[in-house]
Amino acid sequence: MFILRLFAGMLAATAVAGPAAAAQLTVQVEGADPRQGPVLIGICTGSLDLDSCGYNQTIQQPPGNFSVVFPELPEGSYAVAAFQDTNGNNNLDRDPNGLPREPYGFSNGTGRTAPPSFKAARITVRGNVVARVRLARSPLTR
Repeated sequence: MFILRLFAGMLAATAVAGPAAAAQLTVQVEGADPRQGPVLIGICTGSLDLDSCGYNQTIQQPPGNFSVVFPELPEGSYAVAAFQDTNGNNNLDRDPNGLPREPYGFSNGTGRTAPPSFKAARITVRGNVVARVRLARSPLTR
């Protein structure tokens, strides 16, 4: 009888809490150069560190402007980071000052003239959301 009550209580708690709602994020990327290599797009949680970008896609031969869909994301706060890997080494290359040498972009257009922060790039994903990222070279690199 105790086990039956425990099981019934667990079922009731599950019904109230329910599974995390799934959302869909569409990332619209602008400014890719189809002749310059693949574009890597990462969806980051909590920070912009590589380890925090657990959802990602690579578009091997991108048109200038394109969209990528990330279905079934848990609802929450994310940031989008993208770059065009012009030399094919799967890394965002930087100059000696740490500035990106390859075209890059973040959600909310952050990071153009100063290091980006997760807070500045953060978007809230609930339901179906569209985020735009513009790829460009840093105006500070030579």
